Order: sequence, then structure tokens, then C-alpha cells
Amino acid sequence: MRLAPCLAVALPLSVVAAQPQPVVRPETVGLSAPALARIKPALQAYVDAGKLAGIVAVVARHGKVGYVETVGRMDIGRQTPMRADAVFRIFSMTKPVIAVAVLRLLDQGKLRLEDPVLKFIPAFGRVKVYAGGPAASPTLRDPDGPITIEHLLTHTSGLTYGYFGDTPVDSLYRRPGLNDPASTVGQFADRIAHIPLLFSPGKAWNYSMSIDVLGRVVEVASGRPLDRFLEDEIFTPLGMKETGFHVRPEMTGRVPVLYVQGANGKLQATEPLLDSSYLPTSRFLSGGGGLLSTPADYLRFAQMILNGGVLDGRRILKRETVALLTRNHLPPALTPIESPLVGQGGYGQGLGGVVLVDSARAGLPGSPGIYRWWGYAGTFFWVDPKADLIGMVWTQFIPGRAYPVELDFQRLVYGAIIH
Repeated sequence: MRLAPCLAVALPLSVVAAQPQPVVRPETVGLSAPALARIKPALQAYVDAGKLAGIVAVVARHGKVGYVETVGRMDIGRQTPMRADAVFRIFSMTKPVIAVAVLRLLDQGKLRLEDPVLKFIPAFGRVKVYAGGPAASPTLRDPDGPITIEHLLTHTSGLTYGYFGDTPVDSLYRRPGLNDPASTVGQFADRIAHIPLLFSPGKAWNYSMSIDVLGRVVEVASGRPLDRFLEDEIFTPLGMKETGFHVRPEMTGRVPVLYVQGANGKLQATEPLLDSSYLPTSRFLSGGGGLLSTPADYLRFAQMILNGGVLDGRRILKRETVALLTRNHLPPALTPIESPLVGQGGYGQGLGGVVLVDSARAGLPGSPGIYRWWGYAGTFFWVDPKADLIGMVWTQFIPGRAYPVELDFQRLVYGAIIH
């Protein structure tokens, strides 16, 4: 998609050039420029306080970019300004991409949501459920039923993560070698299948490595490696030229440093700049959190969802399949999700992301039907069908929900809507 001619908007030329959608005056898409101007100072305050190094923010409406801005730095030590074309580790924002890959296979007739996972990964035919005891010698029982594709897509599979819980099952996920960069997706999935489930499939919601397992399902159902399927079926058709599992030569100098809070309370850079999982030598492709991407690329992905599965004439999903992606799949007993990982109240579980079901409970502007998710290092996005709006605010800091950046940004964005 070509950019619109350069307009007299308060956007640096380098920022405008990085965007895939036309950049227009905010008022032409029903946004107030003076109200949007309040976003930059709010984000800059996080940088000035030493909480975050740098941030990119984007607002798109009616298929056009009404606001894009950068604040702070990609690298504090080198004093490198944040760039709009920076290449971010998007961590769990990989999950909606894998969900779309699964649904594309659904549209192609290669799987069904009710299919048992063991159809694609036979090791899951022997899965057991944790019933008590220590991790070294747990009591196990048979599950009430098989894990299905839908269970994996909605984090109701009984799998867990290991990072966010302290159960005996979580401790088994923390054993060395589970996410070995030398392993294939298939080897990883087989190892997961031998760890007991936290609960019987469908009985609860628990954020988990389910989407990583779906990466193997995609491989088996499609007959292609996960990275090749994503490239052929999603990235190339959508023009997402800088999204993938491995760093490329053309990304040199555009990957922001990843920061944590040091012992002295100040930002501390992680080392190395990119861990081995992002290097071309890594064989493990994490469907739950392994992608690198740019705001421009991910905006194209989000716009495809907002458009009902199509972008620039290239259809990725049927419109009714996008409706599956963006509706709540949890039963009333599990809705709304009560978890700090969701970050806001009032959300149910879509496929690969969460869906707003109760605006009052969320306590934020926006209507039911918003589809959103975030990444562990502070990359956030949401798609609002009713407002025909996409919001994205990205940084590189762990843990990503340490500060209410997304909430501040969301309030300011909705405060800028004038019609």
C-alpha cells in the first residue's frame, strides 16, 4: 500500500515514511489533533522518570494513520533515538499471528477447532492430569476428554507456562531444556505432552504454552515448517516484510535494547542484545512468543483483522472466520477472566487474544468486541471494530505490565475521537 502524499501534519518525515497505511490529518478520520497532542507528553513522562527507554505509538482509523510518534531512545548508552521502524521483540503478540495461521488452515479444510490435538501430535494421546503430590512423584489421572485445537487457542487446555505459577506442574515446565534453541517445534511439543496437565481440558482458563504447541499443529496440518507457512500464507500476502523468527542483516541498528530495572532502580540493559533464540542458527520457532516485528508490519496484520480478513485485496481469512477469532469462547463460569496477565477486567478469551465483553467492568473507554493482546516486553495492540480503530504502543522493558502505559494511552486515544 502506497503512502498518501506528505501532508502538513506534525509528524517527522522519517516516521511518516515508515508507515504502511496512508498518513492523514487526524480530523479526516474523526480524531482531534489537539487531543492527540496530549499523548506524546504522557509517554515522554515515563522516559523522563527513567522508567522506560523509548516508545513508539500509533493510532489508525478507517484504514489510515491518524497519529504516530516516537519518544525516548532505542539505546540509552549510545543515545540512539527511538525509530518508528525499530524491530521489536513482540513476544506474546506472536500468539494472534499463530491463531490466524490455525484459522487459515480451518478455512482450507485442513483442521477443525474440535479436532483432538493427538490427531496432529500423537504424543498427546497419552497425556495425564495432575491430581496431587510433589513434582518428583505426582499422582496422575486420565483427563475427562482430549485436548482440542480450540482448547489450545483459548488457554483452556490444562497446559501452563512455568513462569507465572508456582504449582508442582509449573515447576516441571521450568526444567532446563524445554525451550532449547537446538530443538525443533516437534521435539518441543512431544516434551510438553509428557508433562501432566494442570486440569482437565476445558475446566479452567490458564495462560500457557498452548500456542507454542499449535505451532507444531500448523506444521503437521500444512506439511510445511512453521516459519515457511507464516511467510507464504500471512507475511508475504500482507506485505509484512520485516516480521519473522530470526534477525536479518537489514535489521542491524534497528533492534532496541531490552531493559529491566537494575538493583539501583535505574534501567539496566540485558545482555546480549538478542539471545540465541533469535539467531539464524536457532531451530526452535516459538509460536507463543518468538517473532520479531515492526509497528508498520503489525499494523498491517491488525488492519487485516479489522477489515474482516482482507487487506489490499488479499484475503487471509473468511469474514466469518475473523468473527470466530474475535469473539469470546469461554463459558459464563469462566468469564470474565480474572488474571493480572490480562491487565484489565471485563475480558473474555478470543482465539489468540482477549475480547472485551463488559465495558463497565473494564473501567476504560471502548465497546464490547475489542480484540487485544500484549507482549512480555511491553508491546500492546488493540482492534476496535465499532470505532474502526487500531491502537498500538510499544516499548522494550521487562516486565511489560510494570507501568500503566497502555491504559494511559488508551484513555488519551478515545479522548481524541470527535465523531
